[in-house]
Amino acid sequence: MKYLTIKLIVITLASIASTSCSSMEDTVIQNPLISNLANTGCISHWDSVNTESRSEVRKGSFEMFFDGQAAECRFISLDYPCDFWKVNVRTIYSSGTLTIIEYSTFDEAACRCEVDASFTIENIPQNEFVLKIYHGDTDGNYNIAAPKFSGRVRVKDGSFSTPY
Repeated sequence: MKYLTIKLIVITLASIASTSCSSMEDTVIQNPLISNLANTGCISHWDSVNTESRSEVRKGSFEMFFDGQAAECRFISLDYPCDFWKVNVRTIYSSGTLTIIEYSTFDEAACRCEVDASFTIENIPQNEFVLKIYHGDTDGNYNIAAPKFSGRVRVKDGSFSTPY
C-alpha cells in the first residue's frame, strides 16, 4: 500500500511537471522579446508646416528577416518629430496575432525628420501569424481600430516586407 501511494505521488508530480513545462513553453513563445533596439537619428528633416520638403525618394517600409526563433526587423523612413530622442518599440502576442507598436519619446518640435530603426524580436511565433503594426503616441497608446499595417505573415518564407 505504501509503495502504491508513493507511485501515485510520483505519477502525479510527473504529470504536473510535464504540463507545466508545456505551459511554460507556450508562455515563452507567446511573449516575444525586443532586443538590440537602435535608431539612426534624423536622416533628413523638414519644417512641419512645409510638408513638400520631405524627400520623396525615401518611402517608408517595415521589414522582417526570420532566423530560427528570432526576427531581425527594420522600420525605414519613419516620420518623427525632430525632438523624438529615441524610437520605442513594444510587442504583444495573443491568439495568433503579433502586434508591434512604434512610438517616439517626445513630440513637441515644429519640425519633422526621417528616422530608421532596427531591432530583434526573440521568441517569434514559428508558424503563420497575423501581424499588426501601429504608430503610438509618446506613451505608446494607439488606436486599435487603425493599424498602419495588418496582414498574414509566413515565417517559412524567410522574410517579409511592406510599405509603412
